[in-house]
Amino acid sequence: MNAEPSFTLITGASMGIGKALAEECARRQMNLLLVALPDPELDRLASGLRKKYGVRIHVFGLDMLAADAPRRIYEWCVENNFAVDKLVNNIGIGGRSDFETSTLPELDSMLILNIKTATFLSKLFVERLKRHPRSYILNVGSAAGFFHVPHKAVYSATKAYLYSLTRALRSELKPLGVHVTLLAPGGANNKHDPVVHRKVNGWLHRNLHHSPEYIARTALDGMLKGRNLIVPGFLPKVYIRLSKAFPASVVDAVVRVIFRNR
Repeated sequence: MNAEPSFTLITGASMGIGKALAEECARRQMNLLLVALPDPELDRLASGLRKKYGVRIHVFGLDMLAADAPRRIYEWCVENNFAVDKLVNNIGIGGRSDFETSTLPELDSMLILNIKTATFLSKLFVERLKRHPRSYILNVGSAAGFFHVPHKAVYSATKAYLYSLTRALRSELKPLGVHVTLLAPGGANNKHDPVVHRKVNGWLHRNLHHSPEYIARTALDGMLKGRNLIVPGFLPKVYIRLSKAFPASVVDAVVRVIFRNR
């Protein structure tokens, strides 16, 4: 009798880091459940990965801003008897905006996608994850979660929440065989987000940002090794370590200079 196939569930899988994670998982012969906005690109991605790697892939086109989105994903997996042993909470939104001029709908969307979705999916799936001898939750955060970033105040705060949640769940769920990891990249270089002052943008962007493919490889290597924190690249690691070595007032002043208006 064949063993029941296990699946890796990835949210926000149709572009950027999510798409690269889907490709890297398929390359490692992981069956996939891909969730993203309804779009032909999602089906094309799944079809291409099936042909290239021969893995099982199912897709669910869904607007993650819908109030019941996490439960609908969970029920989809239950109804189809998908055995999820890896949950990748990748969905999220960023962007630069002054807090004063941000709109409430914009902030609401960010809080839903960056905080609520990962929290609710982790809660819903933990019972199914612990059925496996070893299972994983990968939360995609950001190096911004270790800083207080002006003009990205809410975004960096949501990523700080995700860091705190990951650390707590790692301790709480480890006895159940569920390993929880935070991925905190400096940024993916496919984004068009001019958040750094023009005088330092070129050098800093090149060293803080990495390709989605590199981030995905590094993330999966670290997750499967059971690491608690994955920070791709040298400079983001240095920044995070230095942020802990200096007084908060000094760190905040440096971050304020880097992220000041262009």
